[in-house]
Amino acid sequence: PYLVADFFGSISKSMFSLFQILTLESWCMGIVRPIMYHAPWTLLVFVPYIVFNTVAVLNVVTGIFVDQIMAASKADGDHMLKVREQQVMQQLGELRDWFKQGDADGDGTLTYEEFKELLEVEKFKVFFLRMGMDAHEALALFRTVDTDDSGSADIEEFLFGVMRVRSG
Repeated sequence: PYLVADFFGSISKSMFSLFQILTLESWCMGIVRPIMYHAPWTLLVFVPYIVFNTVAVLNVVTGIFVDQIMAASKADGDHMLKVREQQVMQQLGELRDWFKQGDADGDGTLTYEEFKELLEVEKFKVFFLRMGMDAHEALALFRTVDTDDSGSADIEEFLFGVMRVRSG
């Protein structure tokens, strides 16, 4: 018969026995049952030891997975912000080009009439549709952008107003 000293007689034996119990490698028949034969109360030590360590290992593994998922999510979020910023910059560039094309008299401002004529161009309508606005909403937007009620808007006033309305 095994004695407790055979499994827990020294620090190294104790460490090896506890590792063997933790990995469930012949823990029941090889260690616990022989010891319980001499000290039945040891079951109250071994079962909580196994449960506690199993939960601890699962928490560590779960923590590693959660940490990896959070890092990937942050990287994905950063990437999405960068893509969105590029899209906004591209739209601003396109809007600037459309503004220059619509400025028929070349005075650096776009009048309501020039804007209406520009809305007759199919590609310009499509541009506003991509931004989520139809022609009527675009005309209303121009009136909103014309903050000084002059009937015209310069390029900065126009771009700022459009982006302000788009951002909600």
